[in-house]
Amino acid sequence: MLARSFVTRSLSRELTTMRHTLLPAFGLVATTVVFGWSAGAQAAHTAPADAPSRATLASAAEPGTRLTVSGRVLGEDGQALAGASIYVYQTDAKGEYIPGSSGGSDRPRLFAYLRSDAQGRYTFTTIRPGSYPNSRNPGHVHFEVSASGAASRVYEIVFEGDPFISTAFRDQARAPFGGVAIVTPRTTGTALAVDHDVRLRLP
Repeated sequence: MLARSFVTRSLSRELTTMRHTLLPAFGLVATTVVFGWSAGAQAAHTAPADAPSRATLASAAEPGTRLTVSGRVLGEDGQALAGASIYVYQTDAKGEYIPGSSGGSDRPRLFAYLRSDAQGRYTFTTIRPGSYPNSRNPGHVHFEVSASGAASRVYEIVFEGDPFISTAFRDQARAPFGGVAIVTPRTTGTALAVDHDVRLRLP
């Protein structure tokens, strides 16, 4: 028996939400993929070797609530991973990758390439992304992270308090290297700040 629930999406390069439950009697393994990429996916983008550890996705003129995301890239043993490649991208405050378009995740307007510094640290400044128009998908920022000697990780962060964070998202966020991480923004004046460490699986 196979039970499925789908939340369809029209965007290329991103997976449809899919939850599979397979009977053990058939020797099959239950899997879950939630609104994103599986944790074992290969990063499609690699930052230049000289990419900075700090970057700006959205200029000061970009409409929306300012947001700074900072953290470290760590191995599952907690050790910092220096020089890790980080590619981040997102929608604008209206939930669009390209203004007036329902697609465009393969050519987003708001994106950046970074490399973690000697202590594994990274920082980027942007605006809080909006939910896709006419959808119930939470606003999110995509991460593609890779480092020498570690498994790549492709996933997204969503923001605690977003009304569209479903039980499926929370289930996926509990997985150590899942396709979703739920972060809690804190207010700093008129802006938001998020602390988020990226953890990569080691061989």
